[in-house]
Amino acid sequence: MGRLVATALAALLLSAMGGVQEPATRTEANTPQGVRVFNTRSVKEPKNATAELVDLHASDHMVTRVMRLAPEATIKEHCHPFFDETFFVHAGSLKMVLDDTEHELRSGDTVIMPAGTIIAGTNTGSEEAVVVIVWANVGKKGPLFVHGRPDQQKKEKR
Repeated sequence: MGRLVATALAALLLSAMGGVQEPATRTEANTPQGVRVFNTRSVKEPKNATAELVDLHASDHMVTRVMRLAPEATIKEHCHPFFDETFFVHAGSLKMVLDDTEHELRSGDTVIMPAGTIIAGTNTGSEEAVVVIVWANVGKKGPLFVHGRPDQQKKEKR
């Protein structure tokens, strides 16, 4: 748990710093070497009621993404069955529905969601919302996310 918190905190701190460094060098084992620094403003500005997403890091164990949402942009219902998620609201405000419970989030809020949490949301503010997201694999193989709810997918396959 301490490693997950440290990784999430490092991602948040890195997102607050300016500039983008060159990609990290890789060894023969394809392991990143060095530090990469990103700024949330490096992600393209979203158009009306849309979201722009950029993956900053992806491995078998962790994914880090910046999401910029224009006012009224939505996050469609989905879940991450194999990944815990940490959601840092960097700017703006959002109404999130997490496992059928509404949460009003604003700049500075952090949400930690266990794998399988049903997630949906909307930028309810008049300004852009910016979120830094970190997913950590729970030790099982599978996709990063699935649309909708797992119980709905089982019914659709029948």
